[in-house]
Amino acid sequence: MGADDTRGFVSLDELIRPRPIAEVVAEPDACGCAPEGADQASGCCAAPADQGPVPVETHVKKRYDALAVQGTSTLCCSPTSVYTSEELAEIPDWVLELSSGCGSPMNAIGLRPGQTVVDFGCGAGLDLLIAARRVGETGRVIGVDASMQMVRTARRAAKEMGLTNIDVRVGDIRRPPLREASVDVVMSNCVLGMFPDKKEVLHAVAAVLRPGGVAVISDVVYSDDGPPPADVAAGESAGAEDFARCVVGMTESQYRDLVLGAGFGSVDMRSDGLVPYRDGAQVTSAMIFAYRDDSPAQPCC
Repeated sequence: MGADDTRGFVSLDELIRPRPIAEVVAEPDACGCAPEGADQASGCCAAPADQGPVPVETHVKKRYDALAVQGTSTLCCSPTSVYTSEELAEIPDWVLELSSGCGSPMNAIGLRPGQTVVDFGCGAGLDLLIAARRVGETGRVIGVDASMQMVRTARRAAKEMGLTNIDVRVGDIRRPPLREASVDVVMSNCVLGMFPDKKEVLHAVAAVLRPGGVAVISDVVYSDDGPPPADVAAGESAGAEDFARCVVGMTESQYRDLVLGAGFGSVDMRSDGLVPYRDGAQVTSAMIFAYRDDSPAQPCC
């Protein structure tokens, strides 16, 4: 390099010269945002004043992330209210405390050894554990949940019980991490009621079922003959917290039309009557049997 070749060098004056304010870039804080000035630092992570309401699915996910960290659920009903003692045998107490639902899909369907089953919105994994014991080592049980905290909890439960035929995945059940026509049974316990657009979820359910498959869904449904129960929210009156609490329902005919409109061949319903929730609410629950094709000569359940 020649004496006059200064490429790659910065003069001392350049190094010590104060940088213009405009050139200073604030480092992002723990929330991932960079305040432009000291007066903004304290409120950096707060939502802008003109930001719209939080989407329902975001609110629900945060709610269940928090429950998983807390280690106990204050939502929906306790498993002991809707499951039999035989179903809950050997299930860890901490799984029961964290599980939320409005019915027992496992009490409504007869699984067979070797089947592939998926739980949409598996939560802490209660239904996964029961299903895994029924399909046996030749079967496979897959759980899908949007909450990473719940997924970790369900994986821990499967490991603790020594069930190696369970696979728990993080994912949005509207776009599940599954191949089309890859499962025999889809089950979902009081999860579709957390989505304002149930039809989108039902389309995803139909897509992953093999020919002859069935979806067994527990959800909040009320009679066509009257108004919803006092604790059930319906229509535009439902808010984000109503969806998180699983108290948003629709009539039997509305639900039936949604299922058939999503591509199912037939649908049956069974009323489970009033179900008591942990927070004191009471909802009317139903078990929905959505058949990918026409109803079999002998129903699955």
